Amino acid sequence: MSMLKIQKKALAATAMAGTLFASTQAQAATIVYLAQLTGASEIPAVTTAGFGSAVFTLDDVARTLRIQVNFTGLTGNLTIAHIHCCAVQPANVGVATTTPTLPGFPAGATFGTYDNTLNLNLATSYNPVFITNNGGTPASAYTALISGINSGRSYLNLHSSFAPGGEIRGTLVALVPEPSTWLSMIFGFGLLGAAMRRPAVKTRVRYT
Repeated sequence: MSMLKIQKKALAATAMAGTLFASTQAQAATIVYLAQLTGASEIPAVTTAGFGSAVFTLDDVARTLRIQVNFTGLTGNLTIAHIHCCAVQPANVGVATTTPTLPGFPAGATFGTYDNTLNLNLATSYNPVFITNNGGTPASAYTALISGINSGRSYLNLHSSFAPGGEIRGTLVALVPEPSTWLSMIFGFGLLGAAMRRPAVKTRVRYT
């Protein structure tokens, strides 16, 4: 098979994959975000051995946000934890989610895990001030929060007795690559797959 035919097949596969990707995105109900929690991300920076990671799973149909956090090595005992929004990072900004803390977060610990889902249709899932400052309803607060998360203007902050303003924190970042990244990857895989399907070249050895 000629390289021209391989390229044509790869481009066709890429176009089809791009269409499927766009369709999947349009129908998607789940969006995943990640955050890496460090003292260096605090403003001002905090010197601590503590660190953590978090996964946020948004169902944009049910309007729920699952929050899964692992943290360890805090210098102080954990006091409260929140999602803050909305300001271009790096910057400090007010609390968006429940006060005084996320429901059930393991206060008093220096390490632990957390797994809870917020119903973002409810006023009780937000800081009342955040609702007031963003349209006055849970629906308008939801729009503001998700817009802030999607634009990189929100962060998870874990506060402690050692650092009351926050010992470790991290900006929420969408897990899904940009469409252009996906298309580049698919195009590369298409070329590789097409090349692998080329018939093997037979070599004849003549003995004299």
